Amino acid sequence: MTEIVLQGKLVDLKTAVEETVEEKWQTKSLKRQIEIAGLRRKGFMMPLDAVDVTERDISLVEQFKPEMQLSGIELRGERKSKAWGGSYFRVLESTEQSDQRCIQWIYVWTKQRFFISLWLTVLPLFVLGLMGTLVYSYLSFQSAIISVVLIGAIFFLLGARELYSAIKGLTKGRYYFSNGQLFIIFGIVFWALLGEIYISKGSQDKELNPGAETWHELPVGQEFVDGVSTTLNLEYMLKISWISILFFVGAVVALFFWKWEPPAFTNATHAMDWAPFFIYIRKKENKWQLEKVRYDNFHYYAETLTHNKLKQKNAVTRDQKPRFEIPNFWHSFKPKGAFNDWFAVLFGFLILVISLLIAVISFTSSSDRLLLSHEITRFVIIPLLLFIGVYLIFTRWPTDVVSKNVEFSDPIYYLTENRLRIFWNLRGEEPALKVRSKLQDPFMDDEDFGTFRDDLEQIVFYNLLPKVRELEQKEFFKLL
Repeated sequence: MTEIVLQGKLVDLKTAVEETVEEKWQTKSLKRQIEIAGLRRKGFMMPLDAVDVTERDISLVEQFKPEMQLSGIELRGERKSKAWGGSYFRVLESTEQSDQRCIQWIYVWTKQRFFISLWLTVLPLFVLGLMGTLVYSYLSFQSAIISVVLIGAIFFLLGARELYSAIKGLTKGRYYFSNGQLFIIFGIVFWALLGEIYISKGSQDKELNPGAETWHELPVGQEFVDGVSTTLNLEYMLKISWISILFFVGAVVALFFWKWEPPAFTNATHAMDWAPFFIYIRKKENKWQLEKVRYDNFHYYAETLTHNKLKQKNAVTRDQKPRFEIPNFWHSFKPKGAFNDWFAVLFGFLILVISLLIAVISFTSSSDRLLLSHEITRFVIIPLLLFIGVYLIFTRWPTDVVSKNVEFSDPIYYLTENRLRIFWNLRGEEPALKVRSKLQDPFMDDEDFGTFRDDLEQIVFYNLLPKVRELEQKEFFKLL
C-alpha cells in the first residue's frame, strides 16, 4: 500500500485520491485540472501556526471582502472561460494575539495565459497601419509632420506611462512587464514614417505650395445631375507605405499566433496559476479595523500596504474594504483608485459616436478638402478618437472577480486543510501551490514577507517541525 506522510501521520494515498475526486470544487475546470495533474506519490502538510476560525468569524469575510475587479474585455472573457478555477478563503486567528485576524484569499486559475494581450497588440498595430497609410497617401510632407508626430507621441506616452510604473519596481529589485509598454516601440516606429514621407514627398513639396499635393483622380462610376451623366472621380488614391505595411504585417502575424495554435502563444505557459491576497484586521475599542493587506503584485512578490497607504491611493472604501484590480495576464494585483471604470467605458463609447459624427460631417461637407485644418481633422483627430474609444472599451471594461451575491457561508468557498493538501501536492513543479509557509504562518515578521514563495530553509524547517514536536512529546511523557 502506498502511503504519504502528512503532519507526522500516515495517510493512505488511495483514500487521498478518493477525497480529491469527491471534493466539491467551485468550477468544473478546476476539478478537471486537478484530476489531470493527480497527486504526488509522496506529499506533505505543513503545520498551522494559527487557529482556523472561518466558520465562527464568517461575518468578518463579508465585512472586509476585497473589491476585486478584472480590467479589460479579454480578462472578462477569461473569467468566463475554462481558465478560471475559483477563489477560496479562510480566517485565521493569531495564537499570540487573539485580537488579530488574517483573512486569506487564494484566487485560482486552471492555467496561466500568455502574458501578451491579443487586443493590445493586434488592434494598435492595425490602427497604426491604417493611419500611416492615410497620412502617407493623402497629406503633403508639411501636413504629415503634424500628424505623425502627434500620433506617435500619443502611443509613446501611453507606453512611457506603463514603463514608468514598471521602473518603480526596480527600486525593489523587480521589473513588471505590461502590454502597454509595447506602445513605446509602436510610437517610435511610427515616427520613422516621417523619413519615408520626406524621401518620397519632400522633393515634390519644394515645388508646390505648402499643404498642397497632386491629387490622383480615378473614375469610379456615373452620376446623373439634372438628367446629365457625369463621371464620378475618386479624389484620393492610396499609396504604398513600407512603414505602414510593417504594422499591417505585425497585426497579421500577431493574429496568426492566437488563432492558428502556435503553442507558445495560444496555450497556457503552464497549468494552474495561484494569486494570494491576505487581509489583516485588528480589534480596537471593541471594533474590527483594517490594519494592512499583503498581495501578490507580480509572480509571488509580496507587497504590503497599510491602511493609511491604501487611503492615500484611494484604494480602500469607507467601510474599509480594500479595492484592487487585476490589470494584465499575470493574474497579479494592483491597488485601484476610486475612479469607476464604467465611466471610462461609457466615455469610450461616447468618443466613438462623436468620432463617427465628425467623420460623416467632414467627408460630406463641401469645404475645400485641401485645407490643413480639414486634413488634420480627417487624418489625425478622427483616427485617434476612434482608437482612444476602442482602447478604453477593451482595456477598462470592469468585471468582478467574485460575484457580490456570493453566499460565503457555503463551505464550497472555504480554504480547508484537505484542499490545501491537494493544492500543495499536485504532481509537477508548476501546478502545485508554492505558497506554504506564509499560508500557515501569516503573522510572521514583515522582513520575512518579501515574497509568498517558500525559501528552502522554510521548507526544510516546516517538514521537520512535525517530527520535532513528536519527539518533544515523547520526551515530555517520559518525564511524567
